[in-house]
Amino acid sequence: MKRKLKSHVRILAVKPRAGYMDTVYTQFVLVELGNGQRAYVFDGAFEGYMLCTPEMIGKTKKIVLVMLVNYLAKVEVRAVSISPDPSRPSLDTDGCIDEIIIPDDPSDAERWHDAIVDFGVGKVLIEIDKKYFPLQLKEGDYVHFNGRVDLRGIE
Repeated sequence: MKRKLKSHVRILAVKPRAGYMDTVYTQFVLVELGNGQRAYVFDGAFEGYMLCTPEMIGKTKKIVLVMLVNYLAKVEVRAVSISPDPSRPSLDTDGCIDEIIIPDDPSDAERWHDAIVDFGVGKVLIEIDKKYFPLQLKEGDYVHFNGRVDLRGIE
């Protein structure tokens, strides 16, 4: 699945956030997308360590993004775009659903499923919890959503 989510970005900066006793545990990573837009993404030691290192600044990398959705709506307008928050890792996004991923465990499938959403210059994985099930989202639907965007892979 991560292969389907890779987006090319240029790493511009890392900004330490939470830390304790000279150890940084979370950071914001400033990236430049293919269209020149800049956005912060949250890097929070998901794999036990932060994924982006200072040595990556100035380099083009392939990243995987996951969004913690605050708001999700199905829309009729066929638009793909993002509006980054300039101060934190938050995106206001319009995109097209490429794929719906239903969990194998039936009890999980009753509570949530994932969707890969193409926003024009990249893709993001979003979790759709059961409160959004009435939208009956499917591949090819256009959606508007916002929330915190997390870095989940980098190479």
